[in-house]
Amino acid sequence: MNNSINIRMLALNILYAVLIQKRKAKASLEYTLGQHNLETRDAALLREMVYGVLRYYYTLEADMSRFIKQKPEEHSRMALLLGTYQLRHMRIPAHAAVSETVAAIKPYVPQDAGFINAVLRKIANSEPPNKLKPRQRAELPKWIYAAWRDAWGADKVQAMMQACKQPADLCIAVFKHREEWINKAVQQGFTVHQGELSPYAVLLAANTNVSQLPGYTQGKFTVIDQAAQAATLPLTLTHETGHVLDICAAPGGKTAMLAKRFPKAQVTAIELNPKRIPRLQENLNRLNLKNVEVVQADANTLPYANNSIDAILLDAPCSASGTLRRHPDAKFLHDKESMVQASTLQTALLKESLRVLKVGGTLVYAVCSIHPQENEAVVNQFKGVQSTQRLLPSDSHDGFFFAQIIK
Repeated sequence: MNNSINIRMLALNILYAVLIQKRKAKASLEYTLGQHNLETRDAALLREMVYGVLRYYYTLEADMSRFIKQKPEEHSRMALLLGTYQLRHMRIPAHAAVSETVAAIKPYVPQDAGFINAVLRKIANSEPPNKLKPRQRAELPKWIYAAWRDAWGADKVQAMMQACKQPADLCIAVFKHREEWINKAVQQGFTVHQGELSPYAVLLAANTNVSQLPGYTQGKFTVIDQAAQAATLPLTLTHETGHVLDICAAPGGKTAMLAKRFPKAQVTAIELNPKRIPRLQENLNRLNLKNVEVVQADANTLPYANNSIDAILLDAPCSASGTLRRHPDAKFLHDKESMVQASTLQTALLKESLRVLKVGGTLVYAVCSIHPQENEAVVNQFKGVQSTQRLLPSDSHDGFFFAQIIK
């Protein structure tokens, strides 16, 4: 079996893990790459196929379903999605896309090889369907499309989802002398744009090798989307030596922002998941942050007394609906019910955070979700809300919501 067929078999496995078993694409991809020693080019091909199918799932499904009479077996459905994506969106010769996708299904459902071959050939010889439902054009499940259309209107949804079809730029926070850093990066041949949502934000091409950027080993910057950077800016500290909590801190981008903004403060990064702490610690070590400690704790029961903390950033667990540019799998991993569960948890975490916050202290509630149920519906249950901001996804930043609350 040649390597290109192996890549499609791996893609089928990952798509099955995400779409059927509801596992995260990034974790599934990282696990697969860890198991197989792929060349850089093959790893990039695998990534493009997986993320491409997830981004364009609903139009791919509409395209292929025209030629299918009954619902295929799940692995076969993954193969049809994968084959259709290659035919519509990749510069792979049609005969190669068809034959290699057919070969990839044989170890799983050998009896469907002829059926998949026939359907993909019909797709290759046809134009894409021009009659699509608005939610299919937006590449969204019914429930999300309906909720967002009702909140902001159909045109707004189509515009922001158009941006989500493109791979996201790499965004970093450069802590000091941003202009100087940009000049240095340009001299080294990088394509660089200044971000607009934060005084630290710098945008680079999606495939930029982070470790090759100027100042990487010296900890001059950290990787964090500019919308997430903006979410840290409303946090204020009345005493520069105060105690700041970053709750649900991994992988540490926001912790780094707070530690750099408040260099004389004590910053505590709270993280529940022990598996995420090594990466959090590694990121903080590279940035040479002396004023940060990492504490493993449950944010539902914080190990602090009432009214004892000066400022808090609560980056609450959420449905990640604002990050579809980076994580197109998020639209498959959550449903209405899980969003209700998320908002219940968010409310509990916000209540607990406010318990430990000093009177007069500032708390910023932040989520990378744009669902109103995880946004205003959560913070409006509490007193002291000073401001709220929702950033809808665009081609230069993720979707985000954050609120400043003063106790």
